[in-house]
Amino acid sequence: MKSSALFPFILLIAAGCTVQAAEVSYQNDPTQPPVSHFRGTCEIDSDGTKFAARACYTTYYPGDQGFGNEYSPPVCMKKPLRKREKEVLAKIYSRAPDYLQAKLCRLTQLFVTQSKWWGPVGWGFWEGPDRPPGTGVYLAIASRELRSKKSIAELENETVNQLLGIRDAGGGRRAPVTRLQGEDADPVLTILSEVAHEMGHVLLADANADGEDAAHPRRRVSGPPRSACFEDAFLGTSWNAEIFHKNMRRWADFGFQNNNVQKNPDSAFNVEGVRAAVRTRNFGVASDAIRNVYRNNEFVSLQAKVAPEEDLAEMYRYKVLVDASPRGPVLRLDGKSIDVQSWLKSDILAKKVQCLRDLGFLTAQP
Repeated sequence: MKSSALFPFILLIAAGCTVQAAEVSYQNDPTQPPVSHFRGTCEIDSDGTKFAARACYTTYYPGDQGFGNEYSPPVCMKKPLRKREKEVLAKIYSRAPDYLQAKLCRLTQLFVTQSKWWGPVGWGFWEGPDRPPGTGVYLAIASRELRSKKSIAELENETVNQLLGIRDAGGGRRAPVTRLQGEDADPVLTILSEVAHEMGHVLLADANADGEDAAHPRRRVSGPPRSACFEDAFLGTSWNAEIFHKNMRRWADFGFQNNNVQKNPDSAFNVEGVRAAVRTRNFGVASDAIRNVYRNNEFVSLQAKVAPEEDLAEMYRYKVLVDASPRGPVLRLDGKSIDVQSWLKSDILAKKVQCLRDLGFLTAQP
């Protein structure tokens, strides 16, 4: 994920492993749908200052964490956030749709991270009962993103660069890869979209959205999802479901395809193959992969084509983008405009949006 998420960019779900039952008390193999970790009530916070006041720095990285007695929850550093960072976080919250605000205000903790090595943006993390206390939902955004002035188009181009290993030649010379263009930068909307991507990963894990299969590693501690729509709307339309079910996971690193394969040959994308082409400066392969996204109306971004978990996180990000902006983001590719609002109403993408709704991701309820 674009975490990236990271979670992609890095989005982020905890990696599976086995622990002794005696190490931590929790129900093994629950059969009822999971109870959301997004609990409690939210204070009235029209300008987002209360939300921003809760944020703190951390050097924590969930991907390094174990389970049971080997697990340590994320903690805050003592250094206070900069005033400018708090102001940006407040604007992000006040700009967010009500359903995203309802999740942001119920986070166990919001973090700002200064490290870069785990991915382009930050991370989202669902704690899970086998990581005591097992009730936490956490989200982190990189401090450099809070200082950025990027447009949505610039963010998409930067993500593609990081995903495919594209490096400009320097001296103002850009790699000859097709690029998205857009309107003047709206930094708050851009950063909000990054937060939304990471939240998409947290929501996926919290609802166990991809856990209809009893063999999913998260099913050991989380019951089946309230809706099985992920199997139909995401896997059924766009992915080889058999391969996904053979490689299910609780943690998704940015840019790691995990053997997943797109269902439709016209949408085929192998991230390692395109990276290999880029290394030999065959940039036409990268340009074709980018154009394919906007030609087929099946995925909302190149990052969404990396894996089904990223598909859901990016779908959530674009839904937030449309709902947070009266016109939706204005994008152009090869001189042609992309009507994002209409795009999300097309057949396959509309089905994925409906799945987000069926899973409860678009409601202001906890």
